[in-house]
Amino acid sequence: MSGATENANSPAPVERPSRRNLLQLAASASLAGAIGSAAAKADDSLANAAAFAGVEPAACTTSLKQRAGDDYRASLQPYGGRLADDLQALIATTSRPPLEQFAVTIIGSGYGAAICAARLSARLGSGLRICILERGREWLPGTFPDTFREASRQTRQKLTGKGQGGIDNPLGLYNIKMNAEINTLSASGLGGTSLINASVALKPDADVFAQSCWPSALRERAVLDPYFDRSARILGLARTPYDQTRKVLSRRDAAERLNPRPGFFDRSPLAVTYDERYLDAEGRNPHGMIQRPCALCGDCITGCNVGAKNTLVTNYLPIAKHNGTEMYTQVEVRSVQAGASVYHIHAIVRDDSSGTLQETPITISSQLVILAAGSPGSAEILLQSRQSGLELSPALGQRWSFNGDTIGFVIKPRYCAPIGGVGAHPDAAQPIGPTVQTSLIYNRRPELRHRLMIQEAAIPRAVTKIFALLLQDPNLDHSMTMLGMGHDGAEGKLIWKDDRWQIDWPDLRDSHYRKMVFHDFDELAQAHGGWYKRLRMFGDTLVSVHPLGGCGMSDDPASGVVNDRGQVFDGRWGCSGQAFSQSPTVYPGLFVADGSVIPTSLGVNPLMTICAVSERIAEQIVADPQWSHLFSGRAPRG
Repeated sequence: MSGATENANSPAPVERPSRRNLLQLAASASLAGAIGSAAAKADDSLANAAAFAGVEPAACTTSLKQRAGDDYRASLQPYGGRLADDLQALIATTSRPPLEQFAVTIIGSGYGAAICAARLSARLGSGLRICILERGREWLPGTFPDTFREASRQTRQKLTGKGQGGIDNPLGLYNIKMNAEINTLSASGLGGTSLINASVALKPDADVFAQSCWPSALRERAVLDPYFDRSARILGLARTPYDQTRKVLSRRDAAERLNPRPGFFDRSPLAVTYDERYLDAEGRNPHGMIQRPCALCGDCITGCNVGAKNTLVTNYLPIAKHNGTEMYTQVEVRSVQAGASVYHIHAIVRDDSSGTLQETPITISSQLVILAAGSPGSAEILLQSRQSGLELSPALGQRWSFNGDTIGFVIKPRYCAPIGGVGAHPDAAQPIGPTVQTSLIYNRRPELRHRLMIQEAAIPRAVTKIFALLLQDPNLDHSMTMLGMGHDGAEGKLIWKDDRWQIDWPDLRDSHYRKMVFHDFDELAQAHGGWYKRLRMFGDTLVSVHPLGGCGMSDDPASGVVNDRGQVFDGRWGCSGQAFSQSPTVYPGLFVADGSVIPTSLGVNPLMTICAVSERIAEQIVADPQWSHLFSGRAPRG
């Protein structure tokens, strides 16, 4: 592993003790594209080495952290101070007759899951039950890791040594999937990846939806516009103020030198509470959650310890809770089996309340099942469900995309800016800002595959010292981050290898897309007055925090797993060659609503598209006469 650059004129490395061990740890502790935090599970000796002989920021309780936790508990006081329900209630449910268990079960708790829970629970008939099953924990603001040692303990997978890639801490927050060509990161916790994303809320180009692999019903972006608007209202978006931080000023200066046309430099809308505009006199948002204005600490992507980030636990999930949705954490679904009138969901309950982890297999029954475990999570569950008898499209696990995620750095830009996060701590010398505040939009290029977006980013407190070493920038104030997103062709596929599902994409490293991004990174670095540095922390493996696809939407079951309504195609009707012999038929009551249904890369942060598609899926489930016995005419909330 090397910290080599692509520019021979870069400074010579500074000698430091135990540099080899530190670089190995840094590879494991990569930000996975600097949009989400990931830290390797390391033994004490390596963790101590990573602490830079005491230089690593210390973990401590602060007034901001304490207040954030108190606010969360006070907001949810009617439910005992938290969203999650007691696991014993779920276990007790399994003893009931199948039809008396759940009307609706939603697997996952990210954007698609939370939206479906909020919308369906608002219309669910009296006496019927709806639940969310989440494999991770419920994380209170103020408790997210902000040191390397804490973050390393919250990684689900073993990232180094024997058994690399296997599950090491099943309740860990940071879910890192390791593959030969590209690694991915997502969150495992109530609220899904909203807990550790950069909260950037953008619409893709209209040309994205015009591609032939999208279902015909969605090939006009205008179809989704009402749902984009609906989600934006719930998420409480705000644009970053002009020149609020020095990293914004530095990127704007570079953008004006590179391309002064209007629209190239964008102050991106974020799901962040910048001020009190959406809060009442008690500091509560429209969904009853107490929040605080952003402290500009730079730690969005390890988890907001201030209570300013508009994660799903501040909006859609409280709406669902108010409407009676039961939420069970530490429940990992393995497969779904079709029964005569219900689906049987096979899962593992992980209870650590006694101090030791106890695993209990359970099976629950539900009339409707919505898979929303993210990508590639939902595809993995469906692939495993084939062994339980589900017959599914041959396209399952295909057309997987990393949304073009690429990371690079500018070394010694003309305008220096601090990019090292300080967290909810009193040691901030100047504001760092939310992780991402701006986007450069290369959308004037004729062909969609050549279009690109590049964002700046802060490095969270937990790994500032490691990146300071890798970038040879002790205070992280002479570097800028470049996060690229674009159109990668969605040629990845899931394969079973080494006892786990992995992404296979053999030609990715030599792709035209990668070469294009590296060229644009170099031009932007020059516009900054610096040079481009590419960290080879995983050898030449890419990292993505925007995984998409695997259960792609389509009009044709031969090329897609679900239709435009998220309904799972039923493969029992057979196919001949590449064309199904009969008109598409679906499994009644089985849906997918998350990033895995997106059939292409989007070229922008995908949260808003996932929200819009999921809002539409939820609306159509409720309106479908087939399910009129489940959904009443109650007035919706939110």
